Amino acid sequence: MVSKDIQILSINIRGEAETLVADHQSAKTAYRKNPIEKEDIYLTETGFEGDMVQDKKHHGGNDKAICCYNADRFAYWKQELGFDLGFSAFGENLTLCGENALEENVFIGDRYQLGEAIVEVSEPRGPCYMIGIRYNFKKFPLLCQQTGYTGFYLRTIKEGIVKKTDQLIHLSSHPEKISIIHVNQIRYHDFKNKAELERLVNLKELTLEWREKLEVLLRKLK
Repeated sequence: MVSKDIQILSINIRGEAETLVADHQSAKTAYRKNPIEKEDIYLTETGFEGDMVQDKKHHGGNDKAICCYNADRFAYWKQELGFDLGFSAFGENLTLCGENALEENVFIGDRYQLGEAIVEVSEPRGPCYMIGIRYNFKKFPLLCQQTGYTGFYLRTIKEGIVKKTDQLIHLSSHPEKISIIHVNQIRYHDFKNKAELERLVNLKELTLEWREKLEVLLRKLK
């Protein structure tokens, strides 16, 4: 059987906010995270210990305990935009790599062992204006939406210690097998697809926030 485990390149956190300034906007944020130096870190219900969330209205909480992005996408963005990207380029807590971490191969509701902890795929990462500020490129969030290369979030099912050397060990697959990139495709491109909207609205492992947004799109069709 082919392994669905995911390799982690870096665990990233930031303990304090800073002000990022772009030509079009500035904001106070803990977006620019750094790889942890110690050998392990504790994952709580709402995220890694010591990682600050500045914008609690749009970030944080159990459904967004861990933000993930695949470093394999960095080459695409370098080619498209000329940006050199490294660990936490997208403000992610886990910088991942490999085919198993691509948005088309990660499914809502799938569970993974992460050290002592257990986590579950909860939603696509909704591209935030902050990435546009970080790279002084206002259209960057929109490009993430258009490509579907958004990354994704994990919710904490069980807290525990995570070592720097740990990987995401695949525990179980959700029977619906709805990928991150599929959810992005329906929300941003195929938003008049009634059957798929209904399917996503009824997917209880998808966060309430996303299901409510999709419900709004569905109501417009009725």
